[in-house]
Amino acid sequence: MTADDSPKETEDPEPETDESNPELEPKIAHHGAYLDETKLLLRTYVECESYDELRERVVEENVLNKNTDYYRKSVLREITRRYLTSKETYEQTSLMRLLTADSDDAVENWCLYYEFAQDPFISHVTQAYLYPEFERGTLTVQTEDIVTYLESIKDQYDGLREKTDTTIEEAASKYLAAMKNFGLLEGTQRKEFAITYIPDEAIAYIVYRLAEQGITTPRDVIEHEDWKLLLLDESDVRRRLRDITPAYVNYEKRGSTEQLTHKFESTEELINGF
Repeated sequence: MTADDSPKETEDPEPETDESNPELEPKIAHHGAYLDETKLLLRTYVECESYDELRERVVEENVLNKNTDYYRKSVLREITRRYLTSKETYEQTSLMRLLTADSDDAVENWCLYYEFAQDPFISHVTQAYLYPEFERGTLTVQTEDIVTYLESIKDQYDGLREKTDTTIEEAASKYLAAMKNFGLLEGTQRKEFAITYIPDEAIAYIVYRLAEQGITTPRDVIEHEDWKLLLLDESDVRRRLRDITPAYVNYEKRGSTEQLTHKFESTEELINGF
């Protein structure tokens, strides 16, 4: 995974967004993937156990080491939206526990990507456009391709309908940059699908995160749409579960019968076992 493509510190303030149907609100148009910033701020949040103190460290103490007050507040606001469950009450999420557990960088980055991709806009574009392109053997993806797709669906979503051509193009460009930063794509103007290997720990993390939603049966896990976020089809998922270390999960298939056993009671215990 590559370094983050951060926005310019002199960018204009974010425009107001249409929240009447926010599920495809392209907030990525004004932000980057923020890999390094996210890790730093979530670790700081765990350390101080308070959003107010986190904000103090970002805005006043400048833990991000950024020049402008606006930039610091903008990054904090977006990371808060993505990864914090509440500003009022401290809650350590599975991702926060992972980032403070001294895990391997690749494991951290893939799990961070999974949580990042829960954003409705990111998940939709990845599952509905990028994954099908990958499956049909498309070699490259350009900003223009994403723009064309977004234009084709924008009338279906309030979050997209009123956006200007400039915002749509910026969202497409920032989306592809994020996919490159997280390692799914590579290249400059013409992004190519990267050859990646997702660590066992990240696969297990997703299995346990799905279990938190009550998704535990082998069929429901294997057929879940979230795997498309990692460009994995059902056969890929079945193979990874079969080959994964049994210290995390155990998957068996005999004829038409499948069994998936979790070796830990929770995602927290899983992370402690990494």
